[in-house]
Amino acid sequence: MLTQKIHPYSSASPKPPCGRSASIAATVLTLLVTAGCGHTGPAAIQNGRLAYNEAILATDNQQMLLAVVKERYAERAELMAVASVTANIRVRADAGIEIGVGDSDNYDGNLVPFSAGATYEENPTISYVPVNGAQYLRKLLSPMTIEALVLLTGSARDPSSIYTMFIAKVNTIKNQDYSFNRRDPRFERFVELASELERHRDMHFAIDHEHDDRFVIVIDRSNERSAALAKEFLELLGIASNHTGDGALTIPLVMAPDARAFGGIGIMTRSVYDLVEILASAVEVPPADLAEGVAANYPAPSYVGEKLKINWSQDRPDRAYVAVPFRGGWFFVDERDKSTKHFFRVLTGLWYSAISDSQNPSSAPVLTVPVSR
Repeated sequence: MLTQKIHPYSSASPKPPCGRSASIAATVLTLLVTAGCGHTGPAAIQNGRLAYNEAILATDNQQMLLAVVKERYAERAELMAVASVTANIRVRADAGIEIGVGDSDNYDGNLVPFSAGATYEENPTISYVPVNGAQYLRKLLSPMTIEALVLLTGSARDPSSIYTMFIAKVNTIKNQDYSFNRRDPRFERFVELASELERHRDMHFAIDHEHDDRFVIVIDRSNERSAALAKEFLELLGIASNHTGDGALTIPLVMAPDARAFGGIGIMTRSVYDLVEILASAVEVPPADLAEGVAANYPAPSYVGEKLKINWSQDRPDRAYVAVPFRGGWFFVDERDKSTKHFFRVLTGLWYSAISDSQNPSSAPVLTVPVSR
């Protein structure tokens, strides 16, 4: 319960007659209640909305980071989604009058003829829903769809990070999760070419309504620069012989290990859980936990995760984007680490999207916590 006591009026002199004191007190009390009713609603929104929003966002990030850290420690992590926040607001006014009886010399100057005040109370009720179920698991483990990939790359300032995160294979070119073998430099070049074409608006995604509404990539080859990039792009993907000429280029885009047979681009994508595993491999584990075998041993991440790092500190960090206590220390993402912050932000957004899509709105919250006295 949030309580604020307000005393807008208090006077000790001069002392008006008793009847007049009551009249003045009633008038002030009426003004207090009227003012409170007129401004409590807007003030509550101004004071409460951002505070609730920031608290929910911060705790979302914290429980997501804790889930990633527990993945590294091979421990089960449970998530709780905030289903609703209901705040009941009450303004209570009070007034008092002090009246002297007997000889005025006994109380002269010591009495307050009248006083008035108002108390503001806010009693929030927060409802949580545990995140579980087959539908949620399916969302978490399913590869990203082509549609989602197209939407993400189209909205990103730099699409290269999205390509790197979510494309696991394009035709014969692999983007390995971990450094089991020597990584394929062709994937890095694929990302560079696709990103440059898209940044210059020479490449965009479209839907081919004549062929089962499948996605296609359209490349404009009307200028010398885009024509040269498109030529290298086709050769890299092994489909140059299927797309000759110098006009606009349309390439089918399908979810498949390889689409060279019909001059298309076949891609295999990662799931949200794949990204969780990649980020877990970037967790800095204390030497004692490694020596005792408490944490799981992960291979070094490859191209997608080589710049990621979740730090560990014995003490609470000063400059953390998000931090959680675990096993006597603190795990955190440094606020200056742009690569990890971006990866974590995209991962968290998609993870909570999976949570939201899998929840049944008709089911009642499992846990409701009133925050009051």
